[in-house]
Amino acid sequence: MTLTVRPHSLPKAARLRQPGEFRAVFESRRSFAGRYFQVFARRNGLGMARLGLVVSRKVAPRAVDRNYAKRIAREVFRQRRASLGAEDIVVRLKRAIPRAEGIAAQQELAALMERIAPCRAS
Repeated sequence: MTLTVRPHSLPKAARLRQPGEFRAVFESRRSFAGRYFQVFARRNGLGMARLGLVVSRKVAPRAVDRNYAKRIAREVFRQRRASLGAEDIVVRLKRAIPRAEGIAAQQELAALMERIAPCRAS
């Protein structure tokens, strides 16, 4: 059996998993919002960016829609991870993303994450 390494995967170390980690980011009160997403950010002392996702059943009742939003968020984060520095980022879905709006939602989230980068100096 051979082990295949996926070069575009997101390692577990780059994810927020504990409720306390999410709570700390929410309490930092640094957030940016768009039509589909709200992004919360907080500096961490780890030297790398980590991602947490909040996609509720109330906002997107169908699992396929929740998974679609999470795929978009993970891909945008993965592409910009190096430029985000040492930040814990929580992405919250505000409304379900229609398939026809997938590219627009991806661009929106990319713009929101770009707004985090200048805030690192503050």
